[in-house]
Amino acid sequence: MCFSAAASFSSSALLVPLGITAVARSWRDHRPELLPLALMPVLFGLQQGLEGVVWLGLHHGPAAPLLKGGALAYQFFALAFWPIWIPYVALSLWPQQRHWPGRPLLGTLQGAGLVLGIGLWLPLLLQPTRIEPVVLKGSIDYGLTLLMSGGLAESIRYLYAAVIGLPLLLLPYAWLRSFGVALLASGLVAEWAYRQAFLSVWCYLSAVLSVLIVWIIYTKRLPTKGQAKAAS
Repeated sequence: MCFSAAASFSSSALLVPLGITAVARSWRDHRPELLPLALMPVLFGLQQGLEGVVWLGLHHGPAAPLLKGGALAYQFFALAFWPIWIPYVALSLWPQQRHWPGRPLLGTLQGAGLVLGIGLWLPLLLQPTRIEPVVLKGSIDYGLTLLMSGGLAESIRYLYAAVIGLPLLLLPYAWLRSFGVALLASGLVAEWAYRQAFLSVWCYLSAVLSVLIVWIIYTKRLPTKGQAKAAS
């Protein structure tokens, strides 16, 4: 979580086992197309655990080895992994009978996510001084120095939000569209209330929302890929 080490580890301890049960349920139901979706709470839980490591590093000073390693790993999820994984989840769930325009557009979004992820995270890996986490108003500001600035940085911000939010909105399943709307809404909340700690807060809110995925899978709200009718 973005507010303390204890909260980060607690949310991780909740999300990982919940996500594992969703993965197991998808496997038992012979729904392999649901596995990427079911893994999301697990992965969010791991990311929250990494932020707990960052909190521990901050408590031991800026030179603590936990700090930079944890921050880089956390930003891998935030900047590189999710922009690729979420379009992949949507592609995995796209109905077999439908092709245009969803599948090509999802492929384009995944390609944009790949380029975006590499462009945002790789410079941090190659030059770790570009990331300087500090506590700001009770949340973590990762102090990222990206390659772009000014208007270009703002454009990248909107592109990031589109790559994260749009794939789920394109799916013909009401519950996943609702989840996509909730993700975008939580991003707006993070932008408005915690701009300096935007990524940390948005990732936490998204992690909390991912509990909905477990419910969707357990209540079988999604039809098989071979069915044309949207879930309600």
